[in-house]
Amino acid sequence: MIQPRPLASSRILVVDDEPCILEVLEAALADAVAVVKTAPDGASAIAAVETDTPDLILLDLRMPRMDGWEVLKHLAASPRTARIPVALQTSAEDYTSLDHARREGVAAFISKPFRLPEVVETCRRILTGARPLQGRAAQEPSVPVQVRDAAGNLLMIGLLLDLSARGAQLDLSGPIPLSQSVTLTLMGEGGERSLPAVVRWVTALGGRYQMGLALRPSAHGV
Repeated sequence: MIQPRPLASSRILVVDDEPCILEVLEAALADAVAVVKTAPDGASAIAAVETDTPDLILLDLRMPRMDGWEVLKHLAASPRTARIPVALQTSAEDYTSLDHARREGVAAFISKPFRLPEVVETCRRILTGARPLQGRAAQEPSVPVQVRDAAGNLLMIGLLLDLSARGAQLDLSGPIPLSQSVTLTLMGEGGERSLPAVVRWVTALGGRYQMGLALRPSAHGV
């Protein structure tokens, strides 16, 4: 099976005053086939948006001279840029900023330190219509899935968001521990399919949980 291109041709602007973060995020998003531009500060970000409107902005909150809040205010002042979805980059413990961001209509938080698969998945969900901070799900078809432990006990029922020969991404109402072995049962129109897998990452998004799994070798024929 061909590896999916989750961000293919999407135009993403990454704004951060730390060159190492710009480099890491640019590489991860480019690997997901996004068209990535970077800006080292708020003023550069505003200039970049005026030149070429992106589909999504990843915006660092803590920057000198012009911080992320000021950039958001500038974007909101123009009808042309007010509807660009923004994901704010800040620490997971920054609860005050999270509430502020929700009131400002920010699409999502991306917590530092980054887990790059989660960053790519969050971008993909936003670009398909999701606004995790606003409690809005993506407008995309999903397949019901059951998650069972090694003994066959039902752990969770959720939605399959993505499936390839190597892994799967799920939307669930609760977390499952990292490295736990599970079996996914896909409940489609053609009947049920069971796939053994291992939990690789879990992240909270808008009151739900996104989970990435690696399929075991025996399941690579999907």
